[in-house]
This record gives sequence, structure tokens and C-alpha cells, in this order.
Amino acid sequence: MKFSTALGPKSTQPSALSADTSNVFMEAGQMTDQTIDQIIGQIIGQTIGQTRDIFSAECPPGQVIGTQSTEGLTRQGADVEKVISIDNEALRIQPLVNPGWGRAGIVYGPYARVPGLALSVFMLNGHNTSEGNSIEETLKGRFFRWLRGSEANSISHRLWHWALSPLHRPSLKQFYRWIRNHKGRFKGGYIKENLAVGWFPDKVPVDPTAAGNSIVIRANGPENGELWTRQGKGLSPAFKGLQNLQTYYVVILRSQGAAYYAASVPKANGLSGFPYMRLVGIDAYSQDNSVYAGLYQSALGQVGFRVDTRVYGLHTEILPELATWYGTAQAADALTGEGGLEDTLAEVGERWRVLQGEFQRTAKGLIAIAQDSVTVLAMPEPAGAIHVLISAQQQPPTCALLWRNQGEDNTWGLFFENDQCQLKLKADGQWSQLAVDSRYGLRPECSNAVQVLDDGSTFSLYLEGALLFDQWFVDTRLQNAAQVGLAVFKAGEANAEAIAFQKLEAHSRHIPIPSALKLGVPWQREGSHLLMSDSFQGNLGDLEPRDLDRRKIELGDSDWRKEIGAGRMVVTGEGSVQVQASAQQPNPGRLAYTVAWPNPEFADLSVDIVPPGTDRQQGEKGRAGLIFWQDPDHYITISHWLDDTYGGASLSSFFHISGFEEIYDAVWTNVDKRILWGKQSRLRVTFDGMNFMAYIDGEPLLYRALSDVYPQVKQLSIQRVGLVANWEWGNDTGSLFSRFVAKA
Repeated sequence: MKFSTALGPKSTQPSALSADTSNVFMEAGQMTDQTIDQIIGQIIGQTIGQTRDIFSAECPPGQVIGTQSTEGLTRQGADVEKVISIDNEALRIQPLVNPGWGRAGIVYGPYARVPGLALSVFMLNGHNTSEGNSIEETLKGRFFRWLRGSEANSISHRLWHWALSPLHRPSLKQFYRWIRNHKGRFKGGYIKENLAVGWFPDKVPVDPTAAGNSIVIRANGPENGELWTRQGKGLSPAFKGLQNLQTYYVVILRSQGAAYYAASVPKANGLSGFPYMRLVGIDAYSQDNSVYAGLYQSALGQVGFRVDTRVYGLHTEILPELATWYGTAQAADALTGEGGLEDTLAEVGERWRVLQGEFQRTAKGLIAIAQDSVTVLAMPEPAGAIHVLISAQQQPPTCALLWRNQGEDNTWGLFFENDQCQLKLKADGQWSQLAVDSRYGLRPECSNAVQVLDDGSTFSLYLEGALLFDQWFVDTRLQNAAQVGLAVFKAGEANAEAIAFQKLEAHSRHIPIPSALKLGVPWQREGSHLLMSDSFQGNLGDLEPRDLDRRKIELGDSDWRKEIGAGRMVVTGEGSVQVQASAQQPNPGRLAYTVAWPNPEFADLSVDIVPPGTDRQQGEKGRAGLIFWQDPDHYITISHWLDDTYGGASLSSFFHISGFEEIYDAVWTNVDKRILWGKQSRLRVTFDGMNFMAYIDGEPLLYRALSDVYPQVKQLSIQRVGLVANWEWGNDTGSLFSRFVAKA
């Protein structure tokens, strides 16, 4: 076979390969995977240049599609309702009036499918639990609530400042959206999949979740978002509890299928912290020859709330070092060939060790030729993702994928036996069965994709993309074990080829993001200098609790001052401050106490909060949080929302800008059971006047920039900081604050 050498320099238009290169890959399609990998390693860097769009030039709504990217590539896609724009160096996607796929999205291409072709998108999905559904509230009730707002100001004050400020003009479009999506007028179906990022076979796919290789975000109620990946003929759930943070989504194509990765800030649930990424799924089947790179949005917000998606950058590039079938694996072996397995070197990693029995490499894969056979492969570090193909004939012997393996006597195992799946743990030489799933078993006469995702504390198991046992397992036993293995039981020469393993790959829990795919660093800032603190000790001998107003802060040169509200926060005398309220007499509206802040450019605040009550159905409401104050017309609050009316809890942010607060611009994240009645948690918020990040007990949960909400907003000057008992569809009934700390 002869290959052309007339490839020339890198192209700046990577939407198509040169004719010579296309012929190379057409011919390579008739070769083995190993040969393809060798060819690609030699020529891939000469065939396609990079595509990079960082949205540096502003563009008004409805005019983005058809313009040129940062490097001159045409931005394609769909913008039926003119909701896509560019401002503040990021793409903006606003909510659709009529939610649905194929109406808002941006793509680039087409590209010829090449192993190692990677897409990286750095973005902030507006709300990971966005849904397309009707507004059940009456229109009269909705507009009346909009007029009253948070009740921190009179209706006349609100309307006057709303009319004066151009920041709030989009409210008119919001009103139209409410009318169109009212329960009596809503025409669409219920949509839970709100975002798809990846490679699509069509420029404007009817349903981008139904084909191609994409990461899909799905609303998941109290747990916020759920991250899914497309595998085989459907979607596979990687993890629940995806929070509203800046996130990297990376999809790297293979000659067949793709590998999916995601990253955010350190300690984000389910994700690796930048500059590392986590592998969240592998597809072994997709073969689209021509693909488009980008993202589509079907829904934003919930029940009429407005929230925008922001995309900071998108990059495509072929990565020669990842053009192999195993990509980023720390250990991998195709398991084909001939001869015995014992002491042979894996394609990536160490030598195989057969603990018992005997294995043979064949053209069809690895088979066991002894009655009970077990083999293991050591890795540099514990595996975060494992994938293997298992071919089975009719009535095959029992087989297993082993992970967290620590020698012969300690291991986890996913077993396939008698048309069912079993989860087992071997501890000190004794097997115990922990779960059985009779719905799934190995399909005969074809390959079965088996996958394990394991972050060290939680793991999930999959067969052909289906989540086995319908659950994620929280278990740290053997979490540091760094061996993966294969096993076949009740095998012998008569059925030696009834089970064959192929393409075993194991990836680290945290994988460095390739330099070419980095598009910026997720915002995260910490205070290093303690400026203020208050333990709220004292006043124990008073006849009644003393109001926090005019109390001197313990560390710092300022007194507490009541800033907003008719209610009271009182010093209990037991190292806390409490909102003076009850379920029978809730706090009357928003209440805030502040202290003067010496650094107008940054504040890092934290406080312990105990929501009132001890359990659900007591009528108790938690609305406690923190406030950052410039003046009466400019401040933001971040607070708890805990209520009987919903099965979870949330962290919510409200923005009082230019004298007006649009309550339906509130941005929140659902935090499940991180906030509970009577349970203390530590709320921390960092804010630089434009960007803020909110944490509970050290876990990052909510990020936003004020310009994400209001494109023309100016950075706030932080003059005062403090405590708030917020109004949010109800008022606080007695939250406790303690251990207030402020850093810069």
C-alpha cells in the first residue's frame, strides 16, 4: 500500500481533510487497529490544524450564526428565536420561548472522523436542572408576585427603578415567555435533557441526544443535574448531583466510538479539578464518518425563571498521542494475538500475572483454557474508569471483571452468570454477594461493553451503557488498590471460546487536560488575610437576648448595623445569633445586618448556619445566608432555601441592581441533603464585585458572574458585608448563625 506524501502544511480550515489524507484513512479502514494507530501517529499532525473560538468580539442576539470564529471558521447551527449573542468574551444562550431541540445551538464543521480528534468546551450551563415545562401558577398570580418582588421595597419604588434602568428591559420578553408557557397555552412536551455537547452527525440534529457522541445534561430535581454520555444506541448516566459551576466538557473520538471527560474546580461533585479531567464514559460503537462539533440547548431555567448559558471557548484539534484505541489509559491491552498470557507485557502498563488457571490470547480475544482462571494487571494508581468488551456464546461460563484488586484475597468483582449480573466483594479470601440484577445479562453472539466508573468513594457499573443495579454504590473499601483483573469460572477446553475478552482499558481517576484543549481557568479565589470575625459570645446574663444592632464585632474595627428589615437578629448568649422568628410568626420580609468592609474589591465570608426545626412537616423555613453590600440600590445575597414544599434544598442568589430586584433572575443550585433542618453546615461565599462562588462545608456548589445575568452591569464596590435572613417565597422561621469569618 502506498501513501501520498503531498500533504503540505497544517490547514487553518479543519472542516475537511485533503483528498490524499482521506484516501489514507479509507485504506486504513481495511487494516487492523494497531496499524491504523501507527499511521495516524506519523501523519496526523500534518493533516488538520486547530479550530479555536474564544468569542472575543461582541455580537448582538440573532446575529452569531454565520459569523466567523476567532480563527475564521464559519459559526453554524441554529438560532430560531434569536437568543444567541456574544458579550463579555463569552457566548450567551438565552432561554427559548418554545423549548426544544434544534432551535438554539452552535456547531463547526463538518469534520472527517479521525481517531484522536478532540473537542473541548469550557462553559457554564445556565442551570443543570433546567426543564422545558408549563407554568402552573396563574398568570395573575405570577404578575402580582413580580410587582411585589422580594418585598424589600415598595411597588412604586420597584416600578420607578425598573423603568429607569436599561439592565432590566429584558423583563418584557420574560412576560411574553410566561404567557406562551402558561399551562393553558404550553404546546411543548416535558423536556428534562437540556444540553448536549459533543460531535453530531448533522449540523442541526432533530435530537442531538439520539445520535453521535455527546455529553448530555439532564435535570434531576433535588440533586440538581445529572451527567449522561451517549453510548451505543442510548444514553448512560455517569453521576448525579452536577452543580452549577464552570465546567470543561471534552469528547475525544476514536476510530470507533469516543471517550468522554469533564472537569471543574477542585472538590466539585463528580468531577476532577482543573487542570485535571475525569473520564465519565466510553462509547465503543459510533462510526459516523462526518461530524459537527459544538453544542445544542433545548431548555433553560425552570417554571418561568430566566437564566443564561455562557460558553467561554471551544476548541477542536487532533491529538496524535491520543489517537490510539485506548486514549488516555494508564493500562490497556487488546488481548488478541496468540500464546499464553502469563508474564506477557500489556500494550500499556505492566506484565500480566495469572493467579490461577490459564489464559490464551486468540484472534477473537482472551480465553480461559483451565477450569477456574484469574489474571490481574498492576497499574501505577487506582483506576477511575475501566472498560472491556466481552463476547459470549450461548450458555457461557461465569466470568467477571475485577477492580480495586489487592492480591488473591481482596477484590471487588462484577460477575456475569446465568443471564444476570452480580456485585461481589472478596475480603480476606471470602466472597460475599452484595447485589443482583436479573434484568441484564451478557448478550450471546455479540460484543458486550462493560464499564466501571470509580472515584474512590463512589462507583457505578454498566452493561451496554445501562446502569446496573439502578444505583451508585458509596463504598471506600479497597479504594487504594491499583490492580484490575479478569476471571472465568467453570471453564474448560469444551467451552474455552464461550467467553472472550477484548480491549481492556483502565484510566486514572484524574487525567491531565491536554495543553491544546485548555481554554481558561475556572474562577476560584480565596482570601488569605483574616480581617474580621465574630463568635457572637456574650450577653448570657441579660434578661432577654440583645439585638445584634450596634454590637462591636470581636475582631475588626466596626459595629454591626441593621441594614434592611423590620425583624430582629439577636445574640443568644450561647455563641450564636438567631433570627427572632418561629413557624407561627416568621420573620417579616428580608432582614440584613452588616459591618463596614475595608476591601471594596474582594471578600471571602463564611458562617455556620443551623436551619430551624428538626425535620420536615414542622412548618419551618430556612432562608439564612450572607450579603455583599455596595449601597441600598446595589447588593447581592446568597442564602439557604429549605422548605416543606420541595423534596430538597438549594443555595439561591438574588441581585438587587440599580435599585431593582428581578426575583425571576434569581440563580440557584439544588443541593439535595447538604442543608437539613437542625443540622449545622458552613456556608462560604467569595465575591470580587463581579464573580462569586458559594460553598457548603468546603464543596463548591454555585458560581455566577453578575455579567452572566446582566451583560452591561458594572462591578460592585463591596462596602459592607454581613448576615441575611432572606425572603424567598416565604420567610425565615428562626435560623441560627455562628462563627462569622471574613477574609480578603
